[in-house]
Amino acid sequence: MNFLAKENPDRWHQLAWWLCVITLPLPPVVININLILLTILWLADGNFRMKWQRLKEAKWTWPFLIYYLILLIGMLHTTDVNRGFAMLDKKIIFLAFPVLFATGRVMNTEFFGFLKRSFVYACSVVVLVCLVLASRSFFYGRPIENFDIRTNDQFASFHPDASSAWPYFSYIELAHGVGIHPGYLSMYLVFCLIILFSEDYQTRTDRIIHGAIAFLIVCTLPLLASRTATLAFICSAVYIVVKKIQERQFKIYIPIVFAVVFFGLLLWLTPIARFRVIEEPLNTKYKADTTVTNWNSVSYRLLEWQASWSVIKANWFAGVGTGGNSKAVAHFYEHYNKTTAGLDLNAHNEYMQIWTESGLPGIFTFLLCLTVGLFPLRSDPSYISFIIIFSLMCLTESMGELQKGIAFFCLFQALFLSTERGKS
Repeated sequence: MNFLAKENPDRWHQLAWWLCVITLPLPPVVININLILLTILWLADGNFRMKWQRLKEAKWTWPFLIYYLILLIGMLHTTDVNRGFAMLDKKIIFLAFPVLFATGRVMNTEFFGFLKRSFVYACSVVVLVCLVLASRSFFYGRPIENFDIRTNDQFASFHPDASSAWPYFSYIELAHGVGIHPGYLSMYLVFCLIILFSEDYQTRTDRIIHGAIAFLIVCTLPLLASRTATLAFICSAVYIVVKKIQERQFKIYIPIVFAVVFFGLLLWLTPIARFRVIEEPLNTKYKADTTVTNWNSVSYRLLEWQASWSVIKANWFAGVGTGGNSKAVAHFYEHYNKTTAGLDLNAHNEYMQIWTESGLPGIFTFLLCLTVGLFPLRSDPSYISFIIIFSLMCLTESMGELQKGIAFFCLFQALFLSTERGKS
């Protein structure tokens, strides 16, 4: 597909959309530059009366606009003005992408398919870069940053014979070279697999190329060792399989089942993945009270949720204001016990994070942003899987506090829903 051909009147807009998609795994400054380019092209189009009319008709954008308005109102009573302004800056994407895509030039299904494949290719390149950089770090013996001392000792007790190479090719270290947290990269890769599973391949060459990419991604996911991404992959894959069985597409769901089984085998064989996803959770006492002093990545979640819930109970309707979570939970950590004093941990749950800051109106509106496309796009398995993946990731990470999560959700949500407009 040559979308840059002179005969294509939308080529510069499509180029801007394409750049937004393929640079998602890159540093946030690149995403901002692409967003500015998209905005300039949108302004250059003019015809703002028609744009206003389209915005009024695109009711799916309303929750996004209202949510950002709630963030602005939250600045009036925030306990942390500096973080509040920083959050407004990050979450301007909640305003920008829906407006730009809903009121801009109509995107057809063919071009959206091209964008999804481009995202898969971009993430595949990132994976290869991660592997090359991890190899370089291993060769030069760069210090490893996967675990704190206590967790590293526990890992060593479970896997005393594990090769010294594993830590370089796993978890934080594997994603370190491209500056992305393994949880976010894992989320991208799970969605890439869903795109590959949902593709309608016309040629044998396409099947071979995309099969090889799927194999690379399935091999990489266990190395990243994200617990919630593992759950998201299994749940979305099961959904796709059920959908294919209902449609009697038996030849298609067999490779998906194979991918899940192969993923599980690699998860068991990879020491750090097995430790993080299976052994550490099973050997953690699910207890978070003032007597606990030996926190790990699992029990810290219980502490963070307890801290956030204490804030929610005291400010359940209006919250503590935009960006105010950190100061609000700091008092809880300071007075919990001596091991938690001085901690600066967010909720590690996007739903609780939003509720603590924006109150009941904020969490209700965010849930609308998340579910606004479920009815019109209920027959699209890739869209439903996208919602499953992001919703589950929000359970153990504050996905909306970093631009990597905000841009991923808002960009693809806007792409799915604006493409739906092009069909009507």
